[in-house]
Amino acid sequence: MTSLFNIKSIKNENNLKKQTASNWPTSESSHMELQNFDFTKKILFHPEKITEYKQGKRPFPITLEIDLTNKCNHRCSFCNYAEHIETSRDSLKTDILKERLKEAKKLETKGIVYSGGGEPMVHRDYFEIIRFTKELGFDVGTITNGSIIAENNVDIIIKNLQWIRISVAGGDRNSYRNVQGVDQFDKIIENIKTLSKRKDELDSNINIGIRTLVTPENISSIPNLTHIIKKFNIDYIQLAPDQYTTDKGKFWNSIQTQQMLEDSKKILESTKTKLLGTTFMKQQEKLDYPRTCYAHFFKGVILAEGDYGFCQNIKDSKNENTSKYLIGNIYKQTLKEIWESDKNKEIEKWVKPNNCGLFCKHMAINNTLEDIVNPSSSMSPNFIG
Repeated sequence: MTSLFNIKSIKNENNLKKQTASNWPTSESSHMELQNFDFTKKILFHPEKITEYKQGKRPFPITLEIDLTNKCNHRCSFCNYAEHIETSRDSLKTDILKERLKEAKKLETKGIVYSGGGEPMVHRDYFEIIRFTKELGFDVGTITNGSIIAENNVDIIIKNLQWIRISVAGGDRNSYRNVQGVDQFDKIIENIKTLSKRKDELDSNINIGIRTLVTPENISSIPNLTHIIKKFNIDYIQLAPDQYTTDKGKFWNSIQTQQMLEDSKKILESTKTKLLGTTFMKQQEKLDYPRTCYAHFFKGVILAEGDYGFCQNIKDSKNENTSKYLIGNIYKQTLKEIWESDKNKEIEKWVKPNNCGLFCKHMAINNTLEDIVNPSSSMSPNFIG
């Protein structure tokens, strides 16, 4: 698979949406309540950007997600970019990245996320880069497998990141090895413990999260993971069921998933750690797509090859189906040149969210902005209540 969704199967996926949407339990229909990241609330913190868009302007993204490298020291079975990162071992050049970060600051970007691609901490200058990014005045976050966190770098992490999210795809050694492809469960747990302990010692406000993609291979081990996590100063654990599988889009046992979620919630009841789910399916169930991808104007992506992508879910520059979504390259152009390019404006005109795959988290942003930018006549927005 070369992107978050298989471009070749888009039509099949769209046909599946109506068949499968009613089968997935949501927070309204499920017998347990589960908190979620609310992307719609986040976008409402930036009314000036929304106003600019409504006025016909093209605001530069609030957030940039940057793949520092395609190199990775894990081999996750669920990795959507495995094929891509096996053929592309690129890492961003630090000097060019620093120049583009300075430019992004002038373009009023607020947050920088270092993710993958591969494992961001594998980049040889990772710790220098997050320190530089913080010094520029950005809010900085990282998505990581946690394998490189250690006593000799944990202070740099805590002092320069606003948040860190660690992927832990299993609740014991066997399930972790089977899903994440390496025998490092005990090491990762020890690294999380180190991070949590140092957070307390420094009295830091860094937000530490754990995200687990729940698969048939690891689901039975998840309650054990929550037992372990509850001992640490962790802000949340997000359990994201594997909602799209290769068997023609059928969802695996949702009853078993719900039982696992209930068990995990009970384990965490006496702690401050929040249990989070996902909103992807809930948003897609509406099957009423916005006119365009508004999220493009609020979140941008820079790939390890230097490419600036229209969407964070499409990253393969060597695939003809996905390379057309790459707008420019930071080695050849400034961010302003890329953003104002004819290619970017052209894609903005023809891209339609109804051609995208299932479970795009941008749908939450798109649905909210569609209501604001193009409110229906029945909405009567000036009548509150």
